[in-house]
Amino acid sequence: MDATDRKLLYLVSAEPRMHYRELAVKLGISRQAVHRRMQVLMEKGVITGTSASISVSYLEAIPVAIFGRSMTTSIEETLNRLGECDLTRRAVVAGGNYLYVVGQLRHNSELDTYSEFVRKKAEMPEPTVGIYSLDPKLINCYAVDGIGERKREDARLAPLDLKIISLLKDDARRPIADIAQEVGASTKTVRRHLEKMMSNGSMEMHLRQDLPSGGDMLYLLHLSLRDGADKADVGRRIIAKHPFPEGYVRAFSNLPSFLIWVFWTDKLTEMRRVLREISEDKDVLAVVPNFGYLERVYSTWRDNLPEAWMRPVDMARMHILRSKLNHSVPSE
Repeated sequence: MDATDRKLLYLVSAEPRMHYRELAVKLGISRQAVHRRMQVLMEKGVITGTSASISVSYLEAIPVAIFGRSMTTSIEETLNRLGECDLTRRAVVAGGNYLYVVGQLRHNSELDTYSEFVRKKAEMPEPTVGIYSLDPKLINCYAVDGIGERKREDARLAPLDLKIISLLKDDARRPIADIAQEVGASTKTVRRHLEKMMSNGSMEMHLRQDLPSGGDMLYLLHLSLRDGADKADVGRRIIAKHPFPEGYVRAFSNLPSFLIWVFWTDKLTEMRRVLREISEDKDVLAVVPNFGYLERVYSTWRDNLPEAWMRPVDMARMHILRSKLNHSVPSE
């Protein structure tokens, strides 16, 4: 991939429905060139699709990360087992059999049970459990695994909204005319509902991608901070000094002196420079780098909600369920 490909991925990640015409203007190339680059990225497996779902913020879901060294002898079987629970959103395999598992909880009461599920299924004897701290200044302009800036508007999803989300679930770029025909509404009505959900944050869309297929390497740097350091300030300083288009800092509300910096680059020399400079930061005591080489994205309980909520006629019940979803995690 070149710099234009990376900027293209960044733009589509931020707005998966962005028209090729607008992408062409922002990239300074022709619409035909945008189409050609998108096709090549899909053929290489860098772009694997787009999706839409009811947002994490609308559902007040709780994103968590559980990570540590796995004792498994079969990564593929382990990844399959992690998918047995509908709370699992993503798993990243890094060097040294290190696993990062991202879960999305319906309620904080599920944390202990889900952590134990991951510990057993991933054969991870000493997992670290982190509850994401959603500082908007530590994230990109788009959500990753539903982890992004939360909009507080309490918008109510109408039956038509749920139908639209359901139709975009496996293809967020589906044309409005196709959606309108499926739901029996005008294109103007569908567009209005779609724009409303995007602006109020009740729906989120994602570009599914596998950057290593394009030659970029995923790096994950564990940063241990000195006591008393403002982790949000450290994270913002890192992002400002090293503005990787595809990069973000993860902070955890229950891990006061710890950050994970995630970014992609195809240059080992750049990685070495970054590692050296971060090690010199006055608030950073230690930096432990790792690289991710394989990941799996899973369907979660959120993906099935539009169809489930469309079945009951009583929409009031839907909003009661929103605060009371509390299903069990599969046991061993």
